[in-house]
Amino acid sequence: MDLIRPGRPGRGYDPTAHFTDLRWYLFHQRNVVYFAAFSTRDHDRPAALALARRVVRLLPHLGEGHRGAAPGRPPGDDLLERLIGIETIDGFAGLPDRWIGDGMAALSDPGLPFFRVRIGRLADGPDAEGRRSFLLIQASHALAEGADSARLSRSREAAHPAGTARRSTPAAIRFAARAFAALAVPMHLLVARIWTPHSGTIRVETRMFPRALFSRLARKLGVRQRVLFMALVAHVITGAGSRAGRRRVSATYSTLDSEGGDRDPFMRMRMLFASFENHPEFGAFARKLDARLAAAEASESGFNAEMNAAAVAFHRRLAMRFPWLYSPKVFAFMPYDFVFALIPPHRLAGPLTEGLVEPVYCGATTPGINGCVVVPGRTMVTFNFYLEENLLPRIERLDRILGPDLPPA
Repeated sequence: MDLIRPGRPGRGYDPTAHFTDLRWYLFHQRNVVYFAAFSTRDHDRPAALALARRVVRLLPHLGEGHRGAAPGRPPGDDLLERLIGIETIDGFAGLPDRWIGDGMAALSDPGLPFFRVRIGRLADGPDAEGRRSFLLIQASHALAEGADSARLSRSREAAHPAGTARRSTPAAIRFAARAFAALAVPMHLLVARIWTPHSGTIRVETRMFPRALFSRLARKLGVRQRVLFMALVAHVITGAGSRAGRRRVSATYSTLDSEGGDRDPFMRMRMLFASFENHPEFGAFARKLDARLAAAEASESGFNAEMNAAAVAFHRRLAMRFPWLYSPKVFAFMPYDFVFALIPPHRLAGPLTEGLVEPVYCGATTPGINGCVVVPGRTMVTFNFYLEENLLPRIERLDRILGPDLPPA
């Protein structure tokens, strides 16, 4: 049986033949996303199997890519049973962080769908907060994204409609972007062979805070909440907004885009790029960042998005002809200081999420990338960091900067 080898296209079983270019890249990037929450219900095996059935019915793309997959045919119970792991545990201490790991188990078997369900059941009934079990779902990012998770949290269908072929970017910009990408791809391949900017082992660590805190703090600083979240992540990872921070910071961050077309007709997310100067005072830094992003987004020509899409397409075509050029180091090359994502609010409702309680944790684990996914709920917000191990102590910066604004216990 062929092995599956994400990060080494053209070798072993290839699940990406019908994937779009960005999905191809995400799969080989070994980018695994997760959803985690506690539940007041006891998820035994029949309940877990029923949950898995509902998930693939609402998000049918989770059944794509594995050996034997067929369009319009969801995985049968025999396959779903093999994706589910249930453990009896003594307590929830350290969850969700200690369970998330790198998620590579979801990409390990070409004969199984590329997602996994893991459940921890308390041995002695509910805890003092009424929580009975813990749910963790991990999947290849090529199959699911944050907007899907938000819809599933409401028990809504999350299937992606077929993309359209609208072109909103002027031809001259598309040509320039593709020319730049054609030059950048060989440079990427060369530099990635000798240098990995973020080479440490990536670990996950999460934080949760009351949602009202951020609306209050954003008003106090005079910035948009989205920018406040990004400024806080920059503060944690790079020290921005303090005298100890580096003078200039670079980042890539996601936004939602329904255009599709020449970029990617499947994925709703689009990546934007920003470089901004530090300021030694956090409030002033947040306001400068707000102004910088507003100006950049107002003048966005589409060049960056077209260049990124063209580069991914060039990589895929090169990998088909010269697979020996590609290894996990190529896909782990990320020259930016951090990646930031604010995904749509997760408001638990409906039969799929019955029994689940806030906070909701969603994020990613990707070799070579430091970043954070911020997830608003109805009453809570979670910060889901994925960082090199040596950077994990920096997360204490978030606790310190928000501490004075936290309501008393």
